[in-house]
Order: sequence, then C-alpha cells, then structure tokens
Amino acid sequence: MRSEIKYWISEIFQSIQGEGEIIGTPSNFIRLAGCHLRCIWCDTKYSWFKYEGELMTIPEILSRLHKSLPLTTITGGEPLLQDILPLVGAIKNILGQKVLVETSGTITPSKKLMELVDIFSVSPKLTNSGYKFNYDFKNLKWPTYYKFVILNPETDLKEVINFVTDNKIPPERVILQPDGRVPNYKEALKKLADTVMELGLPFRVLPQLHRIIDYR
Repeated sequence: MRSEIKYWISEIFQSIQGEGEIIGTPSNFIRLAGCHLRCIWCDTKYSWFKYEGELMTIPEILSRLHKSLPLTTITGGEPLLQDILPLVGAIKNILGQKVLVETSGTITPSKKLMELVDIFSVSPKLTNSGYKFNYDFKNLKWPTYYKFVILNPETDLKEVINFVTDNKIPPERVILQPDGRVPNYKEALKKLADTVMELGLPFRVLPQLHRIIDYR
C-alpha cells in the first residue's frame, strides 16, 4: 500500500446511502474536502475548502471504515479533484467492498478509475445551481446513473429533458429528487412526482431518504 499518499478529508462516517440507485444500502462515507463549484443549494458547504479538511493517509482512512459494510461511498466536495485511484484500490482489495463515487460530472475520471469504481453517481448541474455548463456525455458509458436536483419542476424538468435528449441518455438512468433544503420536503417530493406524471416523463422520482427519517 502506498501509505505516503495523503488525502484532504472533510469527514468519515457510517450511514445508509440516502439517495440514488442503491438508496437504503448501509455504507461507509468518505467526504473529500475541496470543490471547484459553489452551487446555490449545496448542503455541504463545509466541504468546499480543501485546507479546512484533515490530511490523512490511506491506512488512516481505512482504519475509520467499518469492515462489515458492503459499500463505501466517496463523495465531496468534488472527489475527482484528488487522485482517488489508490484509495479506491485499497478499499476494494483490502476491505473487499464496492465503491460508489459521487461527482458533478465536470471532471472525467481516468480509464483505470472507470474500470475500478463500481458505481458512478453523476449529478449534472442545472442552471438552478447558479451554473450553466455545456456537458457532453454522448457516447460516454462511465456514469452509472444521472441524478438531478429539482427546485422548480415546471422549469427544471424542461432543462432535464433537453439534457437527456442532447446527450442521448437512456431514461432509466435518470433520477430526479427535490431540493433537500425546503421546509416541507414531503410536499416538494409530491409536487415533483405530480409534475413528472402530468408531463408523462419516464424518469424515476426518488427521495433523499435521510431527509425523511431525519438520519445523517
């Protein structure tokens, strides 16, 4: 193991995977510090700045992970700002766990990382984030699924439709979820589901489970 490699870590904890395709799965979470984006609705602003994190070696990180869990989620911040290939390799080879990487999709992973990571949860940023990106995912196979944060279903879903159409993304790989900051999350989730049904869209609507059960 290359113990000299160090990563800027915001926090390490254990919880259920609260969103996406494997929602409900118990997981270790490694939140890397540092992000090149400043999304308006971000709920982990404390992970934006790399040097506010703790510098840790791979053995130190592994010692904080529960070995009995089936999954480790690497998130951020933006985890692909750091070279996570050695870390992913250690988690899989030493702990025998699957690895999920949550990323904005603004940084393309290396071919080796694509082959090693089990699940890439990609969250392209709509204009409701304060950004306007010209993403190009056409013919790219590495994202396992795409997850969109919806603030205003009437306007945001039009943008999602255009994104999915332009990038030729299979609808079954698209997940929609409401903004987790809203005071009445259940109401926001129902409004999103109702709008999806009214428009006859083939996308999945999923909650952030940790919002519903008040879990980390």
